[in-house]
Amino acid sequence: MKKTLALVLSLVMLLTAATAMAATEIDYWSVFTGGDGKVMQGMVDAFNASQDEVVVNHTPMTADDLYQKVPLAVQTGSGIPDVCVVHIERIPNFVNQELLYSYDMDLVAEAGIKAENYNQAAWVKSTIDDEQYGIPLDVHGYVTYINKDLFDKYDLNEFVADGYITFDEIRALGDKAKAQGFEGKVFNLGWQRAQLLGYYAQLVEGHKLTDDGEALALDKEALKKVYETMKALYEDGYTSSKTDDYSSMFYGGEMLVWSEGIWMKAAVVDAGVNFEMYPAVCFDPANAKSWMSSHNFVQFADEDRTEEEDLAVAKFVNFMGENSLVWAKDAGQVPAHVSLNEVAEFSSMPQAFLADPAREDELAIYYYLHWGLFDTAISRVNWDFVDGTIAIDDAIAQIEKEVADAIAAQ
Repeated sequence: MKKTLALVLSLVMLLTAATAMAATEIDYWSVFTGGDGKVMQGMVDAFNASQDEVVVNHTPMTADDLYQKVPLAVQTGSGIPDVCVVHIERIPNFVNQELLYSYDMDLVAEAGIKAENYNQAAWVKSTIDDEQYGIPLDVHGYVTYINKDLFDKYDLNEFVADGYITFDEIRALGDKAKAQGFEGKVFNLGWQRAQLLGYYAQLVEGHKLTDDGEALALDKEALKKVYETMKALYEDGYTSSKTDDYSSMFYGGEMLVWSEGIWMKAAVVDAGVNFEMYPAVCFDPANAKSWMSSHNFVQFADEDRTEEEDLAVAKFVNFMGENSLVWAKDAGQVPAHVSLNEVAEFSSMPQAFLADPAREDELAIYYYLHWGLFDTAISRVNWDFVDGTIAIDDAIAQIEKEVADAIAAQ
């Protein structure tokens, strides 16, 4: 009897070991290192627990580290991850450097991945020369928060009745609140590149940054109007100052309208603020746009990766899309998988309007080969144009020259 039991246990152990050996392991690198990293690890753990065919090993790191390490891994042919999450703006340059493989759409379809399952504003931005290089996990960007208690107190709800706030309304609601004794700030100047590019997109069709795909070609008049609008709001006393901790001001009821990323929703909730969320402040509600980005799953070039591993990646990516409610709930993001639009819990979240297919044209996702160079150049100007450190015309000229010089130096 003991021998029989021992034999049975041995067979069970062998079968378990064989099953484990049969699982395909894939290495996954992501740019999620904070609270969103914990959420992502939980999603990976859920996938691993949901089946026994694929095991995902998740390595989170800062975006700067990932963007340095992956190209080196591809060049050396060593330690290349099977799948990565990158920001969508990086994809054109990766493709140009031949660092990415496009997806085999027939193969990923076996795992359930189809174009129509995803937010099209994000999907099409990673389609290059009819090849699909990215599969979006989410869309995320800069929006507008309001303090609902303050809006109620000072009778300001008329200014958001249509679901939008204009720059003229920033002034009007600020004046109305101040006339009733409000002593805080009306609006903030935050991560200015993100703010400004949303406003710029409202004035430039297709929010293009280039005419020929290479050289930076800013619409100078449009960018100047954006800069002048923000500078005037600052000079007229409607915005925060350079040294203000504008986040704490909003949390503490000392700011009416807050421009920030959707990823800050959890912090707002933790601060106990009764808030509502709207698109970026706009010149005209008929052409409202918010700067947006998207985390995309990509596969860097690896000649040794097998079709079995590619299929395992596709199964993982599809699971992440279909089970991304937690990504919205706990990480404050907007899942790109359209199935989430049918989930009542997601539809009731404040950021859900960004997933509405009827409003995809309000999402300004940029596409430019030299995005990294442009990002650095426009971010360098930052507050300088507001406080007079640099003239607006000189700021624009500086951005163009820095990008042109950097392209020439490559």
